Amino acid sequence: MLEVTILSEGGLLEKAAEQRPMTAVVSQPSNADSTNGAGPVEAAKTVVLFGLLPIFLTRILLVYLPGDELTVPFTSISLLMTIVYFGSLGIVLWRLGVISSAGLTVSGALTAPIVVVSYLLMLLVPLILGVFLEGELSIGQVEYSEDGESVSVKILQNTMSDREVEASLVVLQSGQQIWSSTVDVLIDSSDGEGEVTFLVSDFYASNALPNSPYTLKVTVDGKESTRDLTYSQILWETSQWTGADALSLDITGIDGITSGVVKEDPDRCSGDAENCLVGVVMSGWAGLDTGADKPARMPFADFTVDAVLMEGNDIAINYPTITVVNTKATWDSNGGLYGTGSGFWGDYGSEFAMDGSVFDATFGKYIPRDEFDSAGDYGCYSFTVTVTQEGSDPLSDTSYYDYSSSNSNDIWEAVSNC
Repeated sequence: MLEVTILSEGGLLEKAAEQRPMTAVVSQPSNADSTNGAGPVEAAKTVVLFGLLPIFLTRILLVYLPGDELTVPFTSISLLMTIVYFGSLGIVLWRLGVISSAGLTVSGALTAPIVVVSYLLMLLVPLILGVFLEGELSIGQVEYSEDGESVSVKILQNTMSDREVEASLVVLQSGQQIWSSTVDVLIDSSDGEGEVTFLVSDFYASNALPNSPYTLKVTVDGKESTRDLTYSQILWETSQWTGADALSLDITGIDGITSGVVKEDPDRCSGDAENCLVGVVMSGWAGLDTGADKPARMPFADFTVDAVLMEGNDIAINYPTITVVNTKATWDSNGGLYGTGSGFWGDYGSEFAMDGSVFDATFGKYIPRDEFDSAGDYGCYSFTVTVTQEGSDPLSDTSYYDYSSSNSNDIWEAVSNC
């Protein structure tokens, strides 16, 4: 009978092991272990790839993407840059084996000086990378405030971090320097803009119009830029002006005129007069003298106007003082005797009608003769308009009128003098 010997699995393996030579098995180290004791080249590569590159890319995003940066509380340091900086530092130290779950390793500590020096240098990233990322300083366009009282100029530069620069300002009129100043300007890294704002009253000397323009020179970091202050647009709801308008503030031309309201009016005409003088319309002009018949409008000029109609040596109408600021005119209407008490002077022209209490479709609002403070008789009348501005001598214009009657018709006509 045939006998079969069954060997156990363990037995076969033991015999195979006895007949086969021993082979050494080496396990692969972990990622952290593979970099233990990394040399200077490996350390530098790791710092660049996992430290410098993330910081560089993050800085680009912060410079060129819109939106404000969050900052570390009580500082102006970017919160995102801080997180990226220290986060990348941790990754670099782990990759080089300087730190591990067990703490600081002896072999990894040999590369620590390279990392420390590299990150200390990276604290100067805004200066080092600024050579490549920061654009040249440039000067933006001039902008005026809506009331024309201040001027703003943008200082432009893509910058790695908020930067304060010193700007030298010089204003010239017709090529002659009339004002200078030095100011510190903070350029915001989030939008690459800084702004210089100064008052027109700081440098204003005389009217830019008709041919005395103003020029601004701005010098920053040794670079000089020039801007004409006369061409910037100033938009109102219904009007558009230029810097030349904002820089023409001195009234140089005034005029005044009255028109007689002569018509049939049984309530106001007496005697044999068929058409009698029932009142007068008073108008004034104030603006820029350009040599034309009437002055040009000056929307940014501030002034007051006094108007008086005299009958001989007696006051017939003493119109309330009109105050004009940026074309908005106001005065005491005296309960409607002098119109509404508000209007516009210099928005569409330099003329202003001095309203009275009575409206006529042909003449507009006029002041009735029976409201004169004088007798209102026939004779010579004079009308004087006086414009006053702060710091300047008053300007006056006087015109003369003869009030008479012919063939039962009253006549009110301008004359050269009385």
